Amino acid sequence: MKNSIVVQELSKVYKLYNNPQDRLKESLSISRKLYHSEFFALKNISFEVKKGETLGIVGKNGSGKSTLLKILTGVLSASSGNVQVAGKVAALLELGAGFNMEYTGIENIYLQGTIMGYSKSQMDERIQGILDFADIGEYVYQPVKTYSSGMFARLAFAVAINVDPEILIIDEALAVGDMKFQAKCFNRMNELKESGATILFVGHDVSSIRTFCDKALWIHQGEMRMFGETLEVTAEYMKYMNDDEVNEREIINHRSEDFNTEFEAINRWGSQQGIIKYVEIFNSKKEKTSLIKFGEKVCIKVISEIPKNIDMKYCSVAFSIKNKVGTDLIVSTTYDHNHNLSKVKSNVIEVNFEFENYLKDDEYILVVAIENRSNMQPEYYDYIEGAKYFRIISDKKIFGYFHPPVSQSISFLKE
Repeated sequence: MKNSIVVQELSKVYKLYNNPQDRLKESLSISRKLYHSEFFALKNISFEVKKGETLGIVGKNGSGKSTLLKILTGVLSASSGNVQVAGKVAALLELGAGFNMEYTGIENIYLQGTIMGYSKSQMDERIQGILDFADIGEYVYQPVKTYSSGMFARLAFAVAINVDPEILIIDEALAVGDMKFQAKCFNRMNELKESGATILFVGHDVSSIRTFCDKALWIHQGEMRMFGETLEVTAEYMKYMNDDEVNEREIINHRSEDFNTEFEAINRWGSQQGIIKYVEIFNSKKEKTSLIKFGEKVCIKVISEIPKNIDMKYCSVAFSIKNKVGTDLIVSTTYDHNHNLSKVKSNVIEVNFEFENYLKDDEYILVVAIENRSNMQPEYYDYIEGAKYFRIISDKKIFGYFHPPVSQSISFLKE
């Protein structure tokens, strides 16, 4: 299959000077003394995109994604390496790129057409489709400097996808649109994909990249960390991102030899704070994890040291999984499962909660508590909101927060 884009050993280097005078000193230096340091926005990037493929590009902010797209579209020149782009390119980079802010929406539509090599008559044939897709009404006759970011995105996207591009490049432009418009955009991009167009899509929404893209490229600090099948690349990227966030926050400092755990919790309270000694999440491979796959078997391990003055008959160990706004999504307790902890001979108790995860891909908070269930309303000896923080990933689009297996039957009835 023919390649639409070939990138070989691509690098982009910027010279950084401490002050403007250093640039002049360097240019006039007879001894060729250097007054600058080098910053590699991109370093030795190589990959190929076949005609008709869709490539998702991921990476932290500042990793070089936008720089790469600007080189591919000719906005920037490379410092070294080779770039081959075969086909007519339509690109949505940062909002406003290529638009004249003093022109009206209509005038900018024709301006974009001219930039792409279309005549006025050719744009006349496309103008109605562009207006219908943008759906910004009479604002199209107003200067674009008066537009909101959402209106700007609508118009820019409508132009880009209605000029029959052979290569479409999108740099997170959909993030400013509402959900209905984003769905509309993805439907149109699917149509372009089916027609054989090549698409490069930069985004932070991993679930959209997994749904839409054939391959993925992960760029980190200007270097290519991974390139290949979308699921494999995004899984490694999400694992890195989640582990990186955990390391930055230093959520838990665990010493396994004595179960002495310090929790950086959102909230911790109770009449016997400190009796929860250890909390960990394990995946189906029995590995500690902060990244859980949809449908994977999960184990939450809780170790606590119960003081002798607590009546074990009514003592219960509980966990809850909350979303980022604090809603309880899964709750389980030893009390509700009729486990009588008074039968346990040791006051150091290990409880393992095992379940198959059917929560959608998102970020979650783990709450762990030791309860007093002697009354209808539980009281808490130790309650930790934020014992762990974790993310769930899925290789398909999940609608709704909880998606358990559902049996289905289909019958064909006679008319």
